[in-house]
Amino acid sequence: MRRLFAAAALIAALTGLAWGGLQWWQASRRPTSVLLISVDTLRADRLGSYGYAAARTPHMDALAARGLRFAQATTVVPLTLPAHTSLMTATFPPFHGVRDNGGFYVDEAQVTLAEVLKARGYRTAGFVGAFVLDRRWGIAQGFDHYVDNFDLSTFDMTAGLDAAQRPGREVVDAALPWLTGPDPTPFFAWVHLYDPHSPYAPPEPHRSQFPATLEGAYDGEVAEAATQLGRLVSALGAAGRLDSPNLVVVSDHGEGLGGHGEQQHGFFIYDEATHVPFLMAGPGIAPRVIPDQVRIVDVMPTVLDLLGVAGPTVMQGTSLVPLLRGEALTLLAYSETFYPRYHYGWSELQSMRDGQYKFIAAPRRELYDLAADPGETRDLAAEQPRRADALERAVREFARQMAAAATPQVPRSVDPETARQLQALGYVAGPMTRAVLDERPRGDPKDKIGLYNLLKRAAQDSVTGQWDEGIRTVESVLRDDPAVVEAHTMLGNMHSKAGRLPLAIAAYQQALALDAEHEGAAWSLALAYRDAGNEAAARAGFERVLQLNPRGARPLYQLAEAAVRRSAFAEAIRLLSQGLTLAADRPAFLVKLAEAHLARTEIDAAERALTDAIEARPTQAMAHYNLALVHEARGRRDAAAEAYRREIANSPSLYQPHFNLARLLQAQGRAAEALAEYARAVELSPTFGTGHLFLAKARFDAGDFAGAAQSARAGHAATNEAAIAPLGPIEQADRYARQGRDAEA
Repeated sequence: MRRLFAAAALIAALTGLAWGGLQWWQASRRPTSVLLISVDTLRADRLGSYGYAAARTPHMDALAARGLRFAQATTVVPLTLPAHTSLMTATFPPFHGVRDNGGFYVDEAQVTLAEVLKARGYRTAGFVGAFVLDRRWGIAQGFDHYVDNFDLSTFDMTAGLDAAQRPGREVVDAALPWLTGPDPTPFFAWVHLYDPHSPYAPPEPHRSQFPATLEGAYDGEVAEAATQLGRLVSALGAAGRLDSPNLVVVSDHGEGLGGHGEQQHGFFIYDEATHVPFLMAGPGIAPRVIPDQVRIVDVMPTVLDLLGVAGPTVMQGTSLVPLLRGEALTLLAYSETFYPRYHYGWSELQSMRDGQYKFIAAPRRELYDLAADPGETRDLAAEQPRRADALERAVREFARQMAAAATPQVPRSVDPETARQLQALGYVAGPMTRAVLDERPRGDPKDKIGLYNLLKRAAQDSVTGQWDEGIRTVESVLRDDPAVVEAHTMLGNMHSKAGRLPLAIAAYQQALALDAEHEGAAWSLALAYRDAGNEAAARAGFERVLQLNPRGARPLYQLAEAAVRRSAFAEAIRLLSQGLTLAADRPAFLVKLAEAHLARTEIDAAERALTDAIEARPTQAMAHYNLALVHEARGRRDAAAEAYRREIANSPSLYQPHFNLARLLQAQGRAAEALAEYARAVELSPTFGTGHLFLAKARFDAGDFAGAAQSARAGHAATNEAAIAPLGPIEQADRYARQGRDAEA
């Protein structure tokens, strides 16, 4: 009974039964607005206010000096989307179900802080610096204004979802007009700064302020994030708004920086990745350091308590207002990472932290005394088995209760006939069960950190184009552990980049043989089939990806592109319209939709789609190009030429706008300018046969017979279009005739 009571007390401490302090706060001045700043990948011990002497974080330190600094704040998971989901809903990952970046979504049934405050009349806005917080993942619920708008075509997404990011300066630039505008309505604003996340590339002056090492570069990025926070605070002050909002600064997780063998984050849940800074300042909040254990799930109930706003009953965090008046709270911090399980097939990790002791549930469990051993270097699980037993029971019971109360995110099954067709193409290898949910013995991440680091090194080789070196590294991992799905997928990615499509296809098929529902492998296999010219297999693959993830827009886009290629424009329009109902890359979908409408000569519909695309993202690739086609269809040649020039400015690597602009210039008698644009088009696309042939004609007209002959030969060799291929010999014949060489002509 004593053990049961102790476990129950632990659960109560975790789920926040001590929410109070509202009447005390209502007697004082209430702040009217809230500015929440989340700094991604920020370790607590890299700020000056947390004791780091080398830090250059004066703005954060000043905020800590005039408000609250929570010395022992813990995140729930060292991954961006799951941690921010907990931050915004005050619930733990086993409940809200978001366990990783990508492939998981914040369910509409979850109630966010933005939704609660919007319902109370607050203006709400979010400004994020990473694609993993794009609205398509559901995290934008409750925000009137949400600035994500990532143009994925400008990033190398093979490096991972986190490759799509923007500097904190750009995020703050977007936020400042909204924050300092004339509207006096109380607001809730969230500004997300991604700078400390890898790759570490701090701008000056911070680059020069630290050693030229990985840790020095990380510190420089932290300094840049602090500088951007300072810009926000200064702007609020200049606008006369600094005395009204509550300011909350917190991180979603830390960074390994080599601790326990992990350079970055997500793999382990030691304190270097889970101990985060948490600062609060605002009217009526006296300066104080809070030594008690707190969690990021406590942010939402605390903010609502300070505002006098009732929160949803489902909140599992606790208001920290009692700590503001000197009372104590006994809170336990639960953390987890399922990253090793989802990506590599190894065991997940779960932990419980009470401020002094931390227990990690793993195949070989761990226990640390954080007061005596803050670096978690001495495992006490064998020396203190009773304490470890109690904390392990609390971890298991807590996770069980949370999961039982939640609606899990699971994949859908497919019908037997579809399964047989997919099987023949290598998409599945057995029953449609999710491999990551199988309960079986799994490798301890402590034992796999060496393999994990090899895979991270191979991923970097892939980004830098050293594919053969990366392939050798991945193959060495697979010799040690052939069941690592992610390794097979990486192998396929590198073979694909190197142009070895049969080897890539085989690697993706092997990944799917291990996990039939691995969305990444299914997606990559479909792309490989597409690039190999197997349209039927690619189409089946993209449909499989859509079945695995009905909320995913990218397979719809690929299916629409395939429909356009086979001139099934009505089908393409249907697919693209369906994609626009999802939280997709809207400008890209609108441009492709316009192309389908243009093919059907539906000029008005095409123009509407392009206008919307350009309004949402003025630099969207091919938007101005297609708008130029609309102008041409309406006889507006000057407007078309200007639109082609806009496209060239936005997309300097595209050859199409140069070619079409050259045609317009040639029609206007501007031969020299046209010739230059034709030349630029074939320079950008040397295999563009039609471009070579038009360049041959322009050179011939300019009297450059030798150049014309060279271009004609290149065009004739590069094109097999029946309507255009004869131009090569005709150009040569014309040249001979003008030179009096009749027999050759």
